[in-house]
Amino acid sequence: MVESVEHIFCLCYRVRTAWLWLRAKVTELLSDQGPAPAVSNTELIMLMYPKCRREAEAAFLLCTFMELVDKEVTGKQKELLVGTVRGVLRAKVEQISSRAAPEIHFPLGWL
Repeated sequence: MVESVEHIFCLCYRVRTAWLWLRAKVTELLSDQGPAPAVSNTELIMLMYPKCRREAEAAFLLCTFMELVDKEVTGKQKELLVGTVRGVLRAKVEQISSRAAPEIHFPLGWL
């Protein structure tokens, strides 16, 4: 069976719940200048969404999620849980804040 990018990262039963949570967060970031744009799952995964003030944060969320899917789901054949995604995101934000890297700002308690 040939699997599409959308299936691997969004629709597979092992990632679906985590993807829905992440998609809601990314949509919230993209709606900083008005109503959220209509963007497909594939467009989000390919980072093809309209510019916004929180573009770095949106890309950070999506790229971290894709890395987790590759590592946990594809590599280890495990289900990706929302708690796992949130924990990894929190750890990465903490790690980034202690380095001289571009700032990524999320509202307190958001992740």
